[in-house]
Amino acid sequence: MAQTHEWMFYEVMWRGWTRKALPVPWWARQAFRAWSDEFDRGTYESKEAAFASNALYRYWHMVGVKDHRQESLIGQAGEVEPVYDKYVLSFFLYDPATGLTHLPQLADGEAVEQRVLEPHLPTVVSTYRADHHVTLAERIFSAPVGARQRAVTVVQASARSTDGAPREGWLCAAVVPAGPSGFQRHDRQGRLLTDRRLTQLRYAADQLLVETNTGWGPAFDTAPEQFGVYGNPDHSHDPESYLVRSPFHDLAHGGKLNGSTLAEDQIAGLCSAAFVWPFRVTGEEEFQITVRLPVDTFQGADDLAELRSVSADELHIAHEAFWDRKIKGSGPQPELPGGVFHLGALFRQTRAQLLVLSDHGEIHPGPTVYDSFWIRDSSVEATACSLVGDEALAERQLGTHYPLKFNQGGGRIGPCAEYGFFGGPHERDDREWDSNGQALWAIGRYDRTHRGSGLGARLYTPYVRDGARWLRDNRDAYGLLHSGWSAEHLGERDKPHYWDDLWGLAGLYESARLAERIGAPEVAELWGAFDDLKAATAASVRWVLGEQGRRGEWETYIPTGPGDVGRRDSTMIGAAAYFHPLRLHMGNKLGDDIDRAARHTLDTMYARFVTGGFRHDAAWNAYGPYLTLQLAHAYLFAGEPEKTDRLLGWTVDAAFPRAGGQAAALGAWNEQHAYSVASDFAEVPQRPWYMGDIPHGWAAAEYLLLLRDILFFEADEDRDPHLYIAPGVRPHWLGEGETIGIDRSPTLLGGEFGYRLTHVPSESRVTVEILRAPQGVRFVYPCRFGRVTAVSVDGQAVDVTGDDVPVPSGTRRFTVEYA
Repeated sequence: MAQTHEWMFYEVMWRGWTRKALPVPWWARQAFRAWSDEFDRGTYESKEAAFASNALYRYWHMVGVKDHRQESLIGQAGEVEPVYDKYVLSFFLYDPATGLTHLPQLADGEAVEQRVLEPHLPTVVSTYRADHHVTLAERIFSAPVGARQRAVTVVQASARSTDGAPREGWLCAAVVPAGPSGFQRHDRQGRLLTDRRLTQLRYAADQLLVETNTGWGPAFDTAPEQFGVYGNPDHSHDPESYLVRSPFHDLAHGGKLNGSTLAEDQIAGLCSAAFVWPFRVTGEEEFQITVRLPVDTFQGADDLAELRSVSADELHIAHEAFWDRKIKGSGPQPELPGGVFHLGALFRQTRAQLLVLSDHGEIHPGPTVYDSFWIRDSSVEATACSLVGDEALAERQLGTHYPLKFNQGGGRIGPCAEYGFFGGPHERDDREWDSNGQALWAIGRYDRTHRGSGLGARLYTPYVRDGARWLRDNRDAYGLLHSGWSAEHLGERDKPHYWDDLWGLAGLYESARLAERIGAPEVAELWGAFDDLKAATAASVRWVLGEQGRRGEWETYIPTGPGDVGRRDSTMIGAAAYFHPLRLHMGNKLGDDIDRAARHTLDTMYARFVTGGFRHDAAWNAYGPYLTLQLAHAYLFAGEPEKTDRLLGWTVDAAFPRAGGQAAALGAWNEQHAYSVASDFAEVPQRPWYMGDIPHGWAAAEYLLLLRDILFFEADEDRDPHLYIAPGVRPHWLGEGETIGIDRSPTLLGGEFGYRLTHVPSESRVTVEILRAPQGVRFVYPCRFGRVTAVSVDGQAVDVTGDDVPVPSGTRRFTVEYA
């Protein structure tokens, strides 16, 4: 049964939308556009609770400050929502000559445009062209201010004449409860993950400050000429009362706000307020106001003065300088030609997203429901950071925060020992047995890449050694890791998943190699643990494949686990980890037959579950952007770059979805991409779907890793270390005389690598310059343009041995001709 405030919110939004009377957020409009009374009954008690939580359309934009806890979300009409504060700031226009209120939420898609100022710069610009020839623009960014460098989100809102003719009107700001993320996320477990109820709202006119419940809200740089604060003074349970007691109603029926400074609503928490600044503009003139949202904790007169101590323009100049220096001035810079230049822009944007999602060295996979620390997500995120120029963040995450999640108690976590397990509440409560393998893998990969850091040696005892022993000692009767819920895309939590065992193998492998590098006495012990888990995993997979064959299955595929023989659904995506990120196919670590089965599993998934992107009907009933990137990466390593390219193309498009002519996101992925938004509502599922967070940090990390490995990747690090140059670069990427490359890129072989490839199709020739490379490492260039006919290395012709051109260590330049 719906709670009162949930039912009231649903009714008020529905009536406000149908009458075009309220600024209904984008996600609510999409829900009404394709309404269904079906909802996730396992999570929510009522359709109103599911609606209030925004269970289906979690799309928005984000700004924030690196290493600060709280981000701000930006709605599709320019609404600004500081994640943990109980209010949303919105802007609109009012024309006193006609009495018409112009809300960007009610405009058609073409009247509202949004963009990021530059891909690497977390600044969102939102523009609304109103019907009365006035344009409302917002520049939204977050920056640190004052001696303590506390975060503030700044909105510079302006009005100007669209056609240059003299225009008058009111620029208005509203404070409302419902924003991009929802109203109140309340599930059956009683978790209040988002609660934007405004039970009290106060405007301190002498301080130009709005106070929401018990905290600060927006602070204005200039005083409004009119204001009004609205609530529910008689405790009415009638939804109509909220539409009548509203600044939008008062403006539409009299053009004047109520002038009140205080309001309460103990029924639904739907207090609201509006503020007015009259303007007159002509030609290119612009009328501008600045509103500051105190994201970090500010309190008292001194803090209010500090909040306003630096002009908005100065803050933005410093903001731009920081991100220019960080993203464009450090780390490898992919060099991409015009046809795929956007891939490099998205590379910089996703790198910035990971840095914004970093909270004091912890990278969180999202700004709202995922704003906490998972070993699983962070292992991939830290590895990506270590390879794209943010190794200090990666080292802090692995060296500081992983030990804090290492359990040293003597109790039990389900069937497993507590001591030696990497995991906080998420991993412990949901029995995420993949986490030890992920922690050990990430530590080992970092130590390979940054060998001078000494991180591996510092963490070896007790964390690496005893974390590896935990993997050795906490397995079931078949030698596999126990049943659990390591990732919700794998299936049920009461079954074992090969995903856990594959990660365990990768973690044990990296632990043994780390022990070898530092000369630890447990080398043989760790290799023994690896061999034992390897034998158990391979035997189980062979048994499953045999059982499926006996049942008449004609396709070869590895299901999600040994308890799912014959389960041919999208949960088998966990097998992609065999290739990426774990690279277990390098050296056929589980055997030739398992390697072949893993390759066939990729093809089974591609044939059955890919329509542009990877469709995960079995668990999410939605597309999986980061799963699509994993599958693309697996195909890159499996030697099928054309499929990598197709999957990459879909994923890039999915980062900029549009619905109803309006941008739903500006270069970011949800954990799940709704079929309805992906198809612009041509496909609306008949059952609920799952929605995670956006930007999704794991997806951002997957993109960084994939584009980097498309340009080059390492192979056989421990036997015959070599680099593949441009293994995923497709012929259509490069026109006549165009170049592609990367420089100063950290490698898993230690040292940096850089190259520049130039293609001359008119002469069927490719030239590669090696700018720098780790010592003693050879190269392979897999020519994707045609059959290789001639090769020269540093000016000397060499024999042609196939289309995978071997290039010796120390080469500075080689040329390949093809037919």
